[in-house]
Amino acid sequence: MNFLSGIIKTDDDIKDFLLQHVNVLELSKGERLRGEQALDRNIYFVESGLLRTFYNEDGKDMTLGFIKENGLVASKETLFLEKPSHNSIEALEASVVNTLSFNSIQKFAETSISVSKLMISVMGTLMINLERRIYALQYMTAKERYYQMMEEEPDILLRAPLGSVASYLGMSQETLSRIRR
Repeated sequence: MNFLSGIIKTDDDIKDFLLQHVNVLELSKGERLRGEQALDRNIYFVESGLLRTFYNEDGKDMTLGFIKENGLVASKETLFLEKPSHNSIEALEASVVNTLSFNSIQKFAETSISVSKLMISVMGTLMINLERRIYALQYMTAKERYYQMMEEEPDILLRAPLGSVASYLGMSQETLSRIRR
């Protein structure tokens, strides 16, 4: 339950709920947690390792984001609109992921203020991450996005494949190599 420490204080209600509803998955490097077009209403909390979200465009993987320890990921469109996700989730390293069904959170939130607060905190975190990504894509150059990543998440640059980082930043591998010099 340490994976929630950065999101919300956990009381006995939340601890009991999590003990009953969280499943732990161990993923090997390269293993997919979810494929494209999946109707997956789970929220994933990374306990250890590194995941990436991506989609395939004309045979080329386009990285949307990286999720490392204590991070979370879910398809907002699938959670709220029950539409299949357009992206996949893959382990870039051996990873341990805590899985929580959104349906179980919704159901228990109806009777528990603590779990309602958990749900609000999780959704808030997902929205903030999305807003930051949109801002970076609309208002920053690829080079500025690289420097921001160096400042905020330098470990991703060391842990993720160069091609995935370049795709995430919106540049070619060659351009990323030139910037890094």
